Amino acid sequence: MSISARDIDRIYGKLEMEIRETHHRWAFFVHEGEVITKTRRSLGRGKLKGIVPDLIRQQLKLNDEQFNELLKSKFKREGYIDILRDKGILRN
Repeated sequence: MSISARDIDRIYGKLEMEIRETHHRWAFFVHEGEVITKTRRSLGRGKLKGIVPDLIRQQLKLNDEQFNELLKSKFKREGYIDILRDKGILRN
């Protein structure tokens, strides 16, 4: 799978993740004051190749189908919270 850095940044925006930049762009999904998931990507532009998109997907705790739906804007923050609840990562 190959995905653009811009698409990853859009995902961060859809999920309203907190962004911190060092020599990487870190994104933290914070829910009720607690960091639930975190991920990072390099600061470069262009395509993220190899296993990087898969690692980001795994760090977000999404399967392939859910990740593709997120890319296609089928859900945003509330939908992501529902997924995390279904997986037992978030308490009700």
